[in-house]
Amino acid sequence: HQAALRGGLRLERSLVGIPGPSDYPDKIEAQSDKISELLIQANIDGVFPGGVLVYGKPISKIYRALAVGQRGLSRHIEKVNIDQVYDLASITKVACTTVLVIMAIDRGLVSLDTPLKSFDWPVPDDLAQLTVIDLLSHQSGLPAWRPYYAYPELGNKKSLIKAIFSERPLFRPKAETLYSDLNFMLLGLMLELIWDCALDEIFNREIAQILDLKRTTFRPFGLKAAPTEDGPRLGGPLDYPLNPVLGPVPTGEVHDDNARSFGGVSGHAGLFGSAPEIWRIVCDLAASLAGQKGLLTSGLTLSKFLTPVPSREGNGRALGFDVGAGPLEGAFGHLGYTGGSLWWDPSRDRAFVFLCNRVHPTARNQKMLAFRRELALTLWP
Repeated sequence: HQAALRGGLRLERSLVGIPGPSDYPDKIEAQSDKISELLIQANIDGVFPGGVLVYGKPISKIYRALAVGQRGLSRHIEKVNIDQVYDLASITKVACTTVLVIMAIDRGLVSLDTPLKSFDWPVPDDLAQLTVIDLLSHQSGLPAWRPYYAYPELGNKKSLIKAIFSERPLFRPKAETLYSDLNFMLLGLMLELIWDCALDEIFNREIAQILDLKRTTFRPFGLKAAPTEDGPRLGGPLDYPLNPVLGPVPTGEVHDDNARSFGGVSGHAGLFGSAPEIWRIVCDLAASLAGQKGLLTSGLTLSKFLTPVPSREGNGRALGFDVGAGPLEGAFGHLGYTGGSLWWDPSRDRAFVFLCNRVHPTARNQKMLAFRRELALTLWP
């Protein structure tokens, strides 16, 4: 097993060969042996079969890209390249859904205070005051997760919306913060409604084409995505009490069971991409916030999204973004169930994107928890 992982570390000194704006100079930070050693050792220890790290200073346009390990272990056993495509899981919430909501606000298509009942959705009386900001800040009161994939009829969007609003709220909107996939399912459906277009088409037109992203998309047909979980496996989160036993996830299909049951496209999961291209999204957001020429969003709206929304139990989350703690204090970003991490510290002009497939061959691999903290401590001592 370990012999298959001895592919070593590959260093890309520029993002040559990955399409991108011509004003991204080929600069790179001085090589850090600690970072290289950390990635190689984590690969040896079975934290992930393979992974790609891009880190640096998005405003200064200084970055470094590293790849380590194999695309897969039980299938697709070949070396990982810098542009390897991975299932982004919940990083979809930031790289796609949150950015598109910011763009919709910039264009006057929606506002943070828009009530959800204005979309003619079946919002119950106890959620009548629910607004867009409540979904973005995870203060809606909706439960964290439900096995909608177990009910084929919920592939119909109207039926899905009805099912979500049939859930019993756990608290009044704005009272508490509870991270919930259901919030971003609704945000994805909202974007489709206000743009009158499927979410994957919106992403391709409004983000991928603008930034010339060739390897970041929903349903990555024709791209050599890394494999995720082999079977038999448990559907849904491991701690859910009634998980059914399912078979392996086909390579190139999203690991998230709900997103896959919705055709591979959802506001909470479904996006695939490469680390250098997700880095490019971070760079564009950083440029906008710094008052430079960002192509996607305005710095004014983005700054509102980076302001945590407190609730009675604490400081809460930012809008769409998670708020870093410990070595990540001052940073905004998100994690993905399949192993990815995206963190951006605008005040210090630093960021990193790490993508991998830690769920291959099994999601029971929990070594990523300690590795994520060690990676943050090593990158940002």
